[in-house]
Amino acid sequence: MGNVLLARILEYFNGTLFLDDNYRFCVFFIENYIDFYKMTLEEVVEKSKISKDAILNFLSHLGFDDYTSFQDKLYADVILRQDQIRSRMLGLKMDDLFKQVHLCDDKEKFIEDLDHICHDISMSKRIVIIGALYPISIAVEFQTDLITFGKPVFQYHSFDTQLDLNKDDYVIFVSATGRAYDAFMNDHQDFDINRSQFLLITQNKKYKSQIGDERVIYVASSRHDSIDFNYRLMTIFDIMRVTYYKKYHFI
Repeated sequence: MGNVLLARILEYFNGTLFLDDNYRFCVFFIENYIDFYKMTLEEVVEKSKISKDAILNFLSHLGFDDYTSFQDKLYADVILRQDQIRSRMLGLKMDDLFKQVHLCDDKEKFIEDLDHICHDISMSKRIVIIGALYPISIAVEFQTDLITFGKPVFQYHSFDTQLDLNKDDYVIFVSATGRAYDAFMNDHQDFDINRSQFLLITQNKKYKSQIGDERVIYVASSRHDSIDFNYRLMTIFDIMRVTYYKKYHFI
């Protein structure tokens, strides 16, 4: 992704520990990425409820002297990123991704399940990814591509008390053992799994019977270690973004 502006903003957003105006600007930027370059500074101030000074201060940390130069860079990056994705997808075959690592015994069933998942993602208003720091960081390419397609994707931060998960969200839990999933459920008793669209990617087979096959990608492995899980996780996110691009992209 190099120095593409979206990647730099995601680097800040995914890594910050503070619920401040910089964080809120990143949220607004991700939510409005496709049309952001068309907005004037005054429109951003009005819609985001963030002060002009706070916005310009954050942009200065990104290396911009004014809003216009930020807008120009963003417009160029939107075109560049879309071209990069198109060229990357040309001639790409799903079989090539499956050859990288063994994910399942029934490839056709796995692809069918991912088709359903991508359909549900396309119907959602945003995606929220929840899990331990390193596993969810593997999803950053998935996050970047889907934002480029116009689908907001956020990594979950426990300090963000303003994030209200609802039935319009698609939540992806990434938890090899299931501990991160269980911890979230214990801390959020109001999260109703029966009315929420969500997916759990895990190595722990018990969740298939506990919460249902349709909501679990079970990453079968002879080795229950994080390295093996992370390699498979990377491939799963790659297949998901390729599937989403081929069926639901709008660029």
